[in-house]
Parts: sequence; structure tokens; C-alpha cells
Amino acid sequence: MATFSCQGGLTIGISEEALHFLDITVVHQENHIPYCRISLPEDIQELIENSLDKTPSQIWNDVLACYPNPIFSRKSVYQLWHSLARSRWTFDNDELLSAEKLLLALGNESQGRGNLEFNMVDLVVPKGFSAIAFSIPAMLEKWDGRICEVVIDSAWGTNRAGHEIFVLLGEAYGSGMPLGYILIKSIGRSKPDSKTSLLIQFLQHFRDQYRLDPKFTLSDKDFAEIGACQTVWPNAKHQLCFWHCLRAVRKRLAILRRQPGPYNSAKAKAEFSFIDADFLPLAQRLSSAPVSTHKIIVAPCQILICKLSENYTVLGTAPSYCNSPT
Repeated sequence: MATFSCQGGLTIGISEEALHFLDITVVHQENHIPYCRISLPEDIQELIENSLDKTPSQIWNDVLACYPNPIFSRKSVYQLWHSLARSRWTFDNDELLSAEKLLLALGNESQGRGNLEFNMVDLVVPKGFSAIAFSIPAMLEKWDGRICEVVIDSAWGTNRAGHEIFVLLGEAYGSGMPLGYILIKSIGRSKPDSKTSLLIQFLQHFRDQYRLDPKFTLSDKDFAEIGACQTVWPNAKHQLCFWHCLRAVRKRLAILRRQPGPYNSAKAKAEFSFIDADFLPLAQRLSSAPVSTHKIIVAPCQILICKLSENYTVLGTAPSYCNSPT
């Protein structure tokens, strides 16, 4: 609402002789703008009630056709539409329980809520977590047996309840199509790898019920996603998101001064047999610990010697070798 300096004032006076009475004086030098009724007319309310299948933008266009210069706002129209439309998908005050009831209602019959069909994924939710998952049968049945590449990715801040949402995408003709979703939230202390366990159950649903057997799996650098993909599809080649790989390398290279993690010589030797098992970085050596039991052989270095005359003319060159002490 617009405001301005109306040069007005409010004075309240109380007299000791008449304590039960107040003297109230209101002064306006300039009149205020008249207040307009901004509530929605009854015909507009009826129009919105009969247009719940339309988007708010489509409803607003219908409103402008009836009221080219409305005194009510577009936000008022949206709020009424939202309050009426949300009753079609809100089944409980608890968001998770409401979502479960909605998915069960959309399991086999759309029941007037469009052509959407979803299948609930049975999950054994570990202690300290809250989760719900579902698949989209139409996508899986249409591309059954032809999906060779799947991607699992997550996003934050998509819902008021604070759940992290994961999506499983299948590749078809260079485009990604959603196969299912799982929402996970940590609500307390839990055992290690609890999130990985939930993702494994989620992916097993597609492998067992829809015979999904991709040749390639992709994810970002989330260890829970990587572990789940490799557990459910061990024969598939797992690849990391190229953008996340570049970001990890650039982030590491940007750190100029940081001591590396502890070096495990036994683990390094087990992976690469040519590594000296007695080698230790300088920071991990004890003062009396030897550097290595093996003799280090250093290749001889070669130095080029130039002979110059008095006027600095090159007379000739010859190599000279020097052996470093071993």
C-alpha cells in the first residue's frame, strides 16, 4: 500500500477529574487514498474452483478476459487456486505419510489425477533415516531391455521437509528419462553406510522387477552412489561425472599448502609390486629410521662443455660425464 506524509496526528488526553474518559483527536491535513476491496469476486472464485486442472497462468488469462483491469492481484488468484488444488494431493498433515498415501492412490489407477502411475519401492529404512521411493512403470515398460546406460544423481533444497532427492535416469537416443526417485533424510544417529544401503535397495528394485541390466553406470563423486551402483551391477562399467572430476582436480590444485594424507607402504606395495616397501615420506620417518634398505642407483648426468676463443667464438663442443655418489 502506498504511503505518504499526510501531516496528520493522533492526540490522546486523560483528565484526572474524569479518569473513565479519554479525549482522542485525529487530524489529517491531506486525505488518505481510499481503501479498495481486494478480495476476489464470487464469479472469479467460482471460475477458479472449476479450473483446478489448469495452470495458474491459464487461470489468470481467463480472469483478465472477465476483468481487464482487476483491483485484486494475481497473487490472490494463485493463493486460492493453490489452497483448493493442494487438497487433491494432500492426504495427511505429515508430508511423508501424505506422499505414501498419494503414491498408493496412484499405484494402479490414476483416480482422476491425470495419467500418472507410480509404483512404491519397498524399503527397509535403517534407524536414523527417513526415506520413500517410487518407480515410473511407463518409462521402464516402454524401453524394456534397451536401456544400456543409467545415471544416478541427487539434489538438495527441493522440498520443505529437507529430504535429499535421488533420481535414476535412463539414456534413450541421447536424452535422459526418469525411471524412479528416492527421497532420503537423516533424522538421527545411524550406522555407517546406511544411505548406501537405501540406495542399494532402490536400485535392486529396478534390477529385479524390471530386469534393468545396464552396461554403464554414471554418478558424481558421492561414495554412496558409487558403492550402490557397483554392488547392484558389478559387471557394468562405472564412470564419474566429467564435470565433477575436473572440479575435484581444480579444487585440489588450488590448495598450495597442505600436508598430504598418511602414506601406507603396505597398501601401495600390494597395488604396485615395483614400489619399495621400505620407502616412507620424509614427514613420516623417525629420526633413526633408514630411508631404504635398497641401494639407490642414480644415472650419470651429462654436461655439455663449450670451448671459446678470445673473441668468444665457439671452437668446439664435447660432452662430459659425472657420476653422482651412490
